[in-house]
Amino acid sequence: MSLSSQLLAELLHAAGQGPQSFALSAGVRTIHCRALQCDPLAATIDELTLETAELASASVVQLQTASQALAQRVNYLLEPIAPIETDSQGCSVQMRSNPPQRDDNASRYYELLLRRGGSIALCRFEKQPGQPRLRVPAALTHEVIGRLIDDFAATVDGI
Repeated sequence: MSLSSQLLAELLHAAGQGPQSFALSAGVRTIHCRALQCDPLAATIDELTLETAELASASVVQLQTASQALAQRVNYLLEPIAPIETDSQGCSVQMRSNPPQRDDNASRYYELLLRRGGSIALCRFEKQPGQPRLRVPAALTHEVIGRLIDDFAATVDGI
């Protein structure tokens, strides 16, 4: 059973039970998910991360290429995702919603981080004018969560 299928089964089983943390493995890959609320069709998550030793020796160039591929794959979130910053010393690539969702009071955006060593992680932030950014939950359908996991895995396969 794929990691996405495993997590979706766990999310469905956790519907209505309150906050849950999941860590599911298949081979060298592990999915970590913190769900604040689970419903039969969606979940409000704090973080979704794919950890794998397969990224242990990835170069900055490989991570940049992978971030471009991931940006092309992940075209189904509220906002499009694009690489915005590369940390050559820390060997990571940061991606964000481009442009972010804006209203009168705040900007909200997804952030993905690809790191050598290695993980791909997604979370959501909110930035109020004059305030530091805050991590906020992301409401995602089960279908979107499954696609994200599959796209994270396909990105690692391409490195």
